[in-house]
Amino acid sequence: LQALGGSALSYICLETNAGNYRDCYTLDINFAQQGMVRQTAKTKGGTDKPGRKDPSLAEIFDMFPDEQAAMGWLERNVWPDGRVCPRCANKYTCTSKHPNMPYYCSECKKRFSVRINTVMESSNIRYRDWAVATYLVATRPKGISSVQLARDLGISQSAAWFLLHRLRESWRSLAGPDLAMAGPVEVDEVYPGGREKNKHADKKGRTKKTAVVGIKDGETGTIRAVPVPETTGARLVEFVG
Repeated sequence: LQALGGSALSYICLETNAGNYRDCYTLDINFAQQGMVRQTAKTKGGTDKPGRKDPSLAEIFDMFPDEQAAMGWLERNVWPDGRVCPRCANKYTCTSKHPNMPYYCSECKKRFSVRINTVMESSNIRYRDWAVATYLVATRPKGISSVQLARDLGISQSAAWFLLHRLRESWRSLAGPDLAMAGPVEVDEVYPGGREKNKHADKKGRTKKTAVVGIKDGETGTIRAVPVPETTGARLVEFVG
């Protein structure tokens, strides 16, 4: 997730039937267009501190009042240059009367929808749920759990878990292992998890925390983090390099 000039940029990657992500598209969530522009917050010292007003759940649902609006938004982002067949990339397509496959390709003679070859394929989750979930995951600073997402969307927890898993996996695939940094970087490590003294008696000393090393690009603000087996100097140099 990147916030640049009042826009949040999230990403959704296409997926083959084998589960390998092969192509990525940018979903541009522009807060300025929706009337949710960057605001200014006051710090204790009285100086202005820029911040972003994240859309509320009600505002997000207003953006996608029905399935047609959500499907249109997804199509505009998946096919920014116009509708093409996801199987053969043919541009000459037409509409179809099929309830789930609204388009027809004149080249491969098959029906298709915006779901085909994407993370939405092989799921019965509504377009509206995919669109709202994308906004929630992209704009909640502390993330969102599958339990909370299930409550917000009115779906089962297992469906919400499936949806979140696919979104997170697609964004992880987009970042890739070789995310280049442009400027000077800052590196630090952290050990996620509660303090040992706060653990239940039968949990203490049982597991060893896994270290996570993060690197931040001082010029672009890009952040990358990966778990590492150790935090020795050689390991950190290997990560930075």
